[in-house]
Amino acid sequence: MVSVTDMIGATWRLEDAIREVIADPQAFSNETKPMKQKAKVLPHLLVQKYPHLSDIEHELRGVFETCRLAIDHKSISPVVAKAAVAIADEYREIIIKLKH
Repeated sequence: MVSVTDMIGATWRLEDAIREVIADPQAFSNETKPMKQKAKVLPHLLVQKYPHLSDIEHELRGVFETCRLAIDHKSISPVVAKAAVAIADEYREIIIKLKH
């Protein structure tokens, strides 16, 4: 079973991957921002730099939003959590490959 903690970890890893390929500290500072803001800004910045990823922007926002809801409610459907972690991990791998 996937926990809220697992979901948060997957989302943080996805966030780190996006930050690494954006590589523009001015675009989105490293200070802690609310997850709701990250859900809007990070996928947008990624698509600005890599327009061919525009078809996944909405899904990336969904992963961040799902994590935010899980944190707020301290629980989430196990099926949704498992899907969110899988999507976050898959997109993280895609984004990491952009660096090479």
